[in-house]
Amino acid sequence: MPASSTATGRAPAGRRPSRVALVAGVVGVGAAGLLALAPVSSASAHDYVVSSAPAEGSTQSAELTEASITFNDVILDLSGTGSSNVLEVTDASGRHFEDGCSATSGATLSTGVALGAAGDYTMTYQAVSADGHTVSASLPFTWTPPAGAAVAEGAASRPACDTSDEGAGGDGAGQPTASEEPGGADSTSAAAPSASADPTDGATGEALAQTADADESNLGLVVGIGIGIVVLALVAVVVVLVTSRRRGDDLAGPAGDVDAADVEEAADRGDARDSGPGAGRD
Repeated sequence: MPASSTATGRAPAGRRPSRVALVAGVVGVGAAGLLALAPVSSASAHDYVVSSAPAEGSTQSAELTEASITFNDVILDLSGTGSSNVLEVTDASGRHFEDGCSATSGATLSTGVALGAAGDYTMTYQAVSADGHTVSASLPFTWTPPAGAAVAEGAASRPACDTSDEGAGGDGAGQPTASEEPGGADSTSAAAPSASADPTDGATGEALAQTADADESNLGLVVGIGIGIVVLALVAVVVVLVTSRRRGDDLAGPAGDVDAADVEEAADRGDARDSGPGAGRD
């Protein structure tokens, strides 16, 4: 009778564990975990500038009454008054030519401006991106005013936003108020930005700090979970490989000894039949 697969110590092909399949399964679980965390990580990306007016590095020769910057996602107004986001326009000497009233609309931050003499200017922004982090940068441009254009004097510091009717119909954006005139009695106090215009003062600054800390904590948790999943997947792969190898050795070793004994016993039986009664008969 032919020896069965059990007698030979070999597991049936259909029941033999597939090492490749086990490893692939473990790796698949790890990859699925990382993919599940991907949306959380991408949600933590900061907003970035997609366009501006004037454009970065461009030469502005047409009349300009407003400067604006547009981001790839909405920017947050945590204060409700627009003071969370600020846009300034300054010349090479550092004088300000924005009106101090920065407006937030969706993904766009803007401010009224009245530029001075021809030369290099810089738009500097600070905004709260959709992930709660504060982002800031500077975008330069060159101003070549058209003939006959009015030239604003600018202000030594960022002007306070004047929303009154008198302020709106006065000298225009970028012009210092009476208290801001150089050498005036109140010039020192006017040089400091007002509390409502500073995005880092009072409750607004505390809200920004708390939001940033919470976001950084969440990001650290996400990274930690991702690393843990990868480590567990690698450990599982090692365990599967070691266990599979030991199982194969256990099956091959004893089975080989039994097969040799069976062969030797069968040979002895054959010799006995050949030398017994009736040996050599046809």
